[in-house]
Amino acid sequence: MTQVPTGRPFLGARPATDAVPPAIGAPVLFLAILGLAEWGRRHGAVLGSPALLAALVVLFAASGSERYQRLLGGGHLHNRVVLRLVHATVLIGVVLLVAGWGFLLPAAVVLIGVLHIGWSGSRTWRPATGVTAVVTVAMEIAVQLGAPSVVPPAHSHLAATINLLLAGFGLGNLGLAAARAEEAALTLQRAEERFRALVQDSSDVVAVIDGLGRITHVSAAVRHVGGWDPGELLNTGYLDLFHPDDQLAINTALTTVTDGGADCQARLELRVAHRDGTWHWHEVTLRNAIDHPAVGGIVSNQRDISDRRAQQDRLAHAAAHDPLTGLPNRTEVLRVLEEALAGATGEGSVALFFIDLDGFKAVNDGYGHAAGDALLVAAAERLRAGLRSEDLLGRLGGDEFAAVLTGVTSAADVQARARRLMADMRLPFDLPGRRVRIGASIGVAVGGPATKADDLMAAADTRMYEVKAHSRDEAGV
Repeated sequence: MTQVPTGRPFLGARPATDAVPPAIGAPVLFLAILGLAEWGRRHGAVLGSPALLAALVVLFAASGSERYQRLLGGGHLHNRVVLRLVHATVLIGVVLLVAGWGFLLPAAVVLIGVLHIGWSGSRTWRPATGVTAVVTVAMEIAVQLGAPSVVPPAHSHLAATINLLLAGFGLGNLGLAAARAEEAALTLQRAEERFRALVQDSSDVVAVIDGLGRITHVSAAVRHVGGWDPGELLNTGYLDLFHPDDQLAINTALTTVTDGGADCQARLELRVAHRDGTWHWHEVTLRNAIDHPAVGGIVSNQRDISDRRAQQDRLAHAAAHDPLTGLPNRTEVLRVLEEALAGATGEGSVALFFIDLDGFKAVNDGYGHAAGDALLVAAAERLRAGLRSEDLLGRLGGDEFAAVLTGVTSAADVQARARRLMADMRLPFDLPGRRVRIGASIGVAVGGPATKADDLMAAADTRMYEVKAHSRDEAGV
């Protein structure tokens, strides 16, 4: 790869600008110039040998080839600018001097300047003007000393001076225009590089979705966000990236944004497939840019928010669960109970167990809080084992628990399940270093859609104390 000299703007590859089109061969050019020069010599407009003039013009034309200029520049069009300018200017100068038209050199050099500014940039115009002035002065000195000229020396000097001024003005304006174009191109290039760097290094994935739901563009950020290579996703279905349970939501959002017109937006939090087969939570923002000529689709910005969602889930779980047993707390039990009652199919189809551990205080006071905590955890595990998987068990606080049972068909069945659970709780618990026995009193209350959760809780609590009192009476306490 060709190295660009440090400190000079590189505007990318340039098209070939050979002075002589490849279709015109050297022999054809030689014969054409030879005929023109011979006609000029016969009419006194050309003083030198037509053959010499034709040969020099062919050599000058060959020097207009980029390949030739790269050879002079050591392999690059930015190098050895002065040498290449002197070479071309002297060649055309010799042609004009032999023909007797030396005073036209500055005008001819404007063509040379145009080519070299195109090759080497705006910095070329100053050395081109300088070389033109030096060669023009040298040629006019030669004319004054007797070199052939189709006009008297005084006329040649005046014409050369005027042409030199015009050439300098023209080259200066060409250089200024080229400098402005280079600055604009460099500014655009830097802006594109900055934008590309921002997009590629961004934590956001930018994608464009066409009217058929296919991905027509996706930024390189998808590599570190989703593990995908951008090429793998091009022309694939955008909806296929999302979890099956979230595809209806993203499809609805796409339809809404599409129908909403320019700049209509939607924002969602959905699960998106990672290359490793896992699902990650993404915040997805959709924007309508269908009418934008450079986009022509729906723009999707996605960022991975899995860590944030996990933290939210942890906080939500902590707010709704008991830290010791991991069971739902009183607030969560009441919420679930309210939902169960609201969705009940009939009166008496929801049951609530209010559970109080008998003998817990003696263990907690006699063996310490560590033993008490271990007993609470063991009691929670046994209660959970004695309930159905669809039943909810929660800890209300202290040694009180509650269970929400749905789909109840028989009050007698519920009472029987409560008695079995109390029997299980009378079995010994093996704690670290000791075995203890406790019991449980369970109050049962049933309700339906017309029942309030607080009322059902109060009823079960009252019934629990009745069961506890009855147990004491049977024990003779």
